[in-house]
Amino acid sequence: MNNLPYSIWTPPMVAWSGGIRVMWALVSALRKKGCAVTTNQIIVNSDFVAVYPEICWGNPFNSKRVARWLLNKPGRINGPTEFDKSEQIFAFSKLFNVYNVPDDRLMFLPAIDVNIFHQTNFGKRTKRCYYVSKGVNMHLKELEGAEELKKEMAVDQQALANYLNECQVLYSYDPVSAIFECARLCGCRVVIIPNGEYTKAEFSEYEPGMNGLSWGLEEEVPLDTDKFVETYIDLMIKFDQQLDLFISTTQK
Repeated sequence: MNNLPYSIWTPPMVAWSGGIRVMWALVSALRKKGCAVTTNQIIVNSDFVAVYPEICWGNPFNSKRVARWLLNKPGRINGPTEFDKSEQIFAFSKLFNVYNVPDDRLMFLPAIDVNIFHQTNFGKRTKRCYYVSKGVNMHLKELEGAEELKKEMAVDQQALANYLNECQVLYSYDPVSAIFECARLCGCRVVIIPNGEYTKAEFSEYEPGMNGLSWGLEEEVPLDTDKFVETYIDLMIKFDQQLDLFISTTQK
């Protein structure tokens, strides 16, 4: 058992929010490591580590020890753009590493259930879909006839996996989303519609990689689903190691 308990700030679970799902997944992962973890409260009469995502303002738990986990670029969704110098900064992905923290402060948590999101359709796929979420629908004529995959579909994870197994391609106006991994695990390739937020070179740093991921409508990058599953499982193994580093760093 690690000595210092953790209090993790997180909104209530919302199925279609990747960030919120990741925060709750961190709660479970820390508990599996033997850590004492609570959520959304001050731990009275005890030194403790507060863990805040980038959208959280200030230090609401008034903890002497703060770990700030950047699940997106600060200010991209909401919240502050700068943090107190005393905070320990961690980044979910190299894409969000605006503070240039070292590799031992990177912590990509693969929160998708591969027992649900996996390929079941090995035959012909007839559907095309597009995803907006944090992006802006540009109503491209090339996407006429494609169905909109609304984020609320994630409420039923199995239904979402079944739907993605019917799709041959998912077009995304959202520049970064866990839906990319959900789709590729189910055998559906992804096309990102660039909005200027990232260059292709910058996005190539994204931990799940570019297998089956096209940058713009001009590309048609094939998906090797088996290799992508291997990549995702490797990320799970790596996260376990990254979490050990997170614990050792925040417990000092």
